[in-house]
Amino acid sequence: MTITRFRKFNTRDVYPGGRLDNDMCMAVRAGNRIFLRGQTGLDLDQKMIDPNDAGTQAEQAMQNAKILLEEAGSSLDHVTMVTTYLTDPAYRTAVYKTVAKHLRGNHTVGTGLVVKGLAMPDMKVEIDLEAYIPTSGEFKKYRLMNSKDWYGQADINRDSAWLIDTGDEIFLRGQTGTEFDGKTMHGTGFTVEDAGKQADKAMQNARGLLEEAGASFDDVCRTRIYIADRAYREPVYQAIGKHFGDTYPCSTGLIMRGFARPEILFEIDMSIVRTNGTPHQRFRKFHTDNEYKDGQQLGMKFCKAVRAGNRVFLRGQTGGTLDGEFVGPGDPGAEADQAMKNIKVLLEEAGASLNDIVKVSTYIQHRDHREPVYQQIGKHLKGVFPCGTGLIVDGFAKPHILVEIDVDAIIPD
Repeated sequence: MTITRFRKFNTRDVYPGGRLDNDMCMAVRAGNRIFLRGQTGLDLDQKMIDPNDAGTQAEQAMQNAKILLEEAGSSLDHVTMVTTYLTDPAYRTAVYKTVAKHLRGNHTVGTGLVVKGLAMPDMKVEIDLEAYIPTSGEFKKYRLMNSKDWYGQADINRDSAWLIDTGDEIFLRGQTGTEFDGKTMHGTGFTVEDAGKQADKAMQNARGLLEEAGASFDDVCRTRIYIADRAYREPVYQAIGKHFGDTYPCSTGLIMRGFARPEILFEIDMSIVRTNGTPHQRFRKFHTDNEYKDGQQLGMKFCKAVRAGNRVFLRGQTGGTLDGEFVGPGDPGAEADQAMKNIKVLLEEAGASLNDIVKVSTYIQHRDHREPVYQQIGKHLKGVFPCGTGLIVDGFAKPHILVEIDVDAIIPD
């Protein structure tokens, strides 16, 4: 597998002030898999297009994505997963209509989240696109749908699927507490118990979809678990743990201020690679009730790294050391430095290195933490040139955490 990085740049030449020194790129092709930098209203010359209109920014983001995919030998027809981050739910219709226009006829899976902020104050939307170039024929897509039949969203008219199977990798729609009919939502009372009901339904859906595709939870490598309130964490994780049993995925947990609809309290994304008869390697397995000392009984079995063939997934890393201590409380730069040290160790244990990172997703709690966090990331990844997405979120698993860093790595042949 060859890894090619397109449109390399350094952030000091892009963002005002020139204080960040991060080697990044706009797209990475690893074999048939394409990773893109999260696209915003910045054009490919890094100029902001209309700081006041989310729809116009989404249009620019999709135009950028089209060009980048074509430069990598792909196209919008190969997009499998769309993750849309909005800074205000009022932007949803305009942004989703724009995305739908560009992906008309391509039934993608997706996740939609409302975040506290993006890299620059003028940014109203960021769109993450993942793509896979088929080796022959078309992907298998399950339970095709259109948003016009989904909770009365006729004005969006977006083609979607619940699951896409490329043969090697499975892309699953972000799962919530909704039924497949798009008309019935469980747990609508905004209580702790309702969050648990939604998580249970989401996991039932995920299991059923994977079984339809001839897969199972054993193929799941990583989860990203989004909740609207830290109070929902215990019942949500208990429900997830009940369904996963001894799967031991790695995971990232984030608090988001909103989802596609107000009644959604929880959403889960899964990174899924087929085992094809060879079980994934799962490193540093642990049980949350033994690992976490915050009084919550989550009842979940996790691990800190998963290797699936050439792919490596890590648990989201914070200022916590791999031995359970916490470094630099209150200091986002120190936390980011520790997170990157953890990432180096975990990658090496899985047979990879920092040089194999293809994408970095950086989550911070406050905009003024961005500079010290990115300075540390840039220091550790000098010369690597991954693509990336950066979000300001409402919180993490524990109140004292200020930053969490996710990476995707692919080991070249």
